[in-house]
Amino acid sequence: MSKNKQLPEFKTVDEETQFFETHSIAPYWEQLESVEVVASRPKKKQISIRFDPDILTSVQKIATIRGVPYQTLIQLWVAEKAAEHVRQE
Repeated sequence: MSKNKQLPEFKTVDEETQFFETHSIAPYWEQLESVEVVASRPKKKQISIRFDPDILTSVQKIATIRGVPYQTLIQLWVAEKAAEHVRQE
């Protein structure tokens, strides 16, 4: 088996994605382009909010079960409610 294989021609991005989900890139390494990816986090504003201790404990337990930080879970819930409100207007 040849170490380097010829990279197939792909008609769509989905076709290319499916190929690389089921094949190793190792035999095609030399044919792939290098790309630079710049990822940035959205800017967030810090606020202070007070919660009833029992509610916060419940949120923390739910977040632990879901495997996310509790602050992230709170942000997701607030974003969902805000989006619902915007859709209803």
